[in-house]
Amino acid sequence: MNLWIVLLIGILIGWLLEWIIDWVYWRKKANGEDQSAELKAAQEKIAALEAELEDCGEVRIDPLEKIKGIGPVIKKKLNAGGIFSFKQLSKLTAADLEAIVGEEIKRLADEDVIINQAKEFAEKE
Repeated sequence: MNLWIVLLIGILIGWLLEWIIDWVYWRKKANGEDQSAELKAAQEKIAALEAELEDCGEVRIDPLEKIKGIGPVIKKKLNAGGIFSFKQLSKLTAADLEAIVGEEIKRLADEDVIINQAKEFAEKE
């Protein structure tokens, strides 16, 4: 009878060890797959940001005050909006310019004239 009890305890201990090993193995495998997906998403985001950075190229800083209607205040607002060169300014639409500078651009100057002057300066340089 002692043999049966020892055999039963051995089977239970073996079953318990197998269950623990399987649980740990599958848990590591499941976490690895989750991390792989996160890693892949992060790598894609890095690649997209690097491509965007390459498109930016070298940022040139032009004297935007040369354009009629742009003074120090508007220049600061343009710089805060990421506009530093005539080329960047020439790519904007009137609505974009108003969104960056605000309503006061309508009182101080015509958006289309500013954009056209920026295009002329960008072509010269």
